[in-house]
This record gives sequence, structure tokens and C-alpha cells, in this order.
Amino acid sequence: MTYSPPSESGLSKASVDALAARIAQQVGYEPGGDLGAIVKQLGGRIVVNNVWDESDATSGSIKIEENGYFVVAVASHTGVERDRFTIAHELGHYILHFLWPKQNGKPVGTVEARRYGSGRVEWEANWFAAGFLMPADSFRAAWVELGGVLGELANRFGVSTEAARIRAEFLSLK
Repeated sequence: MTYSPPSESGLSKASVDALAARIAQQVGYEPGGDLGAIVKQLGGRIVVNNVWDESDATSGSIKIEENGYFVVAVASHTGVERDRFTIAHELGHYILHFLWPKQNGKPVGTVEARRYGSGRVEWEANWFAAGFLMPADSFRAAWVELGGVLGELANRFGVSTEAARIRAEFLSLK
């Protein structure tokens, strides 16, 4: 089967962030929660790629069928926080680069996104992942509650300290 690369959604960073928070709320995701259950709820599954298989050495990817079924692949050599961000990033591709165009009447066939490069499509998926895993309102409240301690924020949201730092900067907390 031939897969096409995703196309940009064209949404602003703020719009992607707000959409991600709404999607998280709609699917019942709580910060730090089980992403596997969310992927399953949305009609997909997660597989672990073997680091020794060169064709699957990517740190993350998603393949989406025309009917909406999708497979998120994570690497066998990465940690839990990285995997969580990767899964949310791939959900970003699913929402922004498959469901969003379909919702807006654009034809979308099969799509494959591999986590290489740093173009607009990858930025959008990263923006989505941050907004989904660390919704702005929840993150701001936790920032106050935890005194801005990045390690504690990272633990609360199940992300790396670096992801928490970047989120705090985006939300003008740091």
C-alpha cells in the first residue's frame, strides 16, 4: 500500500494548542493518564519497533488507513516520557493531518508520518502533543501549585523536564 506524507493543517500554534486541549477533554484524557487507552478509543493501536531493524529505527511514526484505522510506532530504545510525547505527537498527525482535512471536505487517503525533519507538519504535531499532554489551564494551575518546579511539573504531566520547560516558556510562565 502506498502512503502519502501529511500536509500542513494551516492552523496557528495557538489554534493547535486550543484544539489539542479540547480533544484531550473530549476523549477523557487526564494529565499523566494512559495514552494507550486513548489511542484504542480513537481506533488505533501502538506497536514497539525494534531498534535493530533499520527500516523501523525511527523514534516514532504513524500509518493511517483511509478508513481511519491507525498504527502508532514507538522505538524500543526510548524512555517512558519520550514515548508519551511521541504517542501524543503521532495523535497530532492523526487529528491535524487526517481528521481535520476530512472534516473540512478535503480528500485524504492513506497517510504516513515518520518523525524526521523539522518542517511545519512536524511543528504542528509537536504543538498538538504539548497542548494535549499539558493543557494550558491545567499546566498554569499546576505551575502555581508546585511553585514552578519543573521536575515536579514533568512528573505530574508524564513528560520530560525539557518538555515542561518548553511548555512553561510557551505559556509565558518562565
